[in-house]
Amino acid sequence: MANAAHMRRETGGLTEALREARVAEAAHFEAALNLRDAKSIRLQLLKDDLQPAVAGPPASEVFDLALAPGEPPRLWIDMISSVVMEPDHRTYRLVRDRQDEREIQFESDDRAAMADHIRRYMAHRLIARERQAATAALPQPVTGYSTGSLILAWTSGFAFGALLLLGLAIYMEILRF
Repeated sequence: MANAAHMRRETGGLTEALREARVAEAAHFEAALNLRDAKSIRLQLLKDDLQPAVAGPPASEVFDLALAPGEPPRLWIDMISSVVMEPDHRTYRLVRDRQDEREIQFESDDRAAMADHIRRYMAHRLIARERQAATAALPQPVTGYSTGSLILAWTSGFAFGALLLLGLAIYMEILRF
């Protein structure tokens, strides 16, 4: 009988411990969700600050501000650049994806400073795009050979080879006598 009461206390203790563990885990998940929501809200505010900069025709063709959920949430500026809230939930970090690495472009806990830096980044990207378009518009020098020049080169090579063989045959005949 004492054993049964003792087992009920142990089971009751385990039940209580399980309940406390579940409450602690729920609080942890709630805190994690609140943190992710805080990051998303901060990124949304930054997106709202940048929206007027991409409203016009030159920027709207290149930049598309998109808030992507996930862990960590990202504010995509263009195809290769995004803003994340790292290393803590108050620091904005502009990163640029390279082929083999992720390069940190700028980091600040001030949203206005980050927005200014992103606007300058956008301006530099637009200028680079204009320069690339201007270079592509220039006439490219024609490389390669025309069909006529290839036929002339082949015919010349064939005639030179035939003459060389004829000269060699005559030379060999002269040496034989």
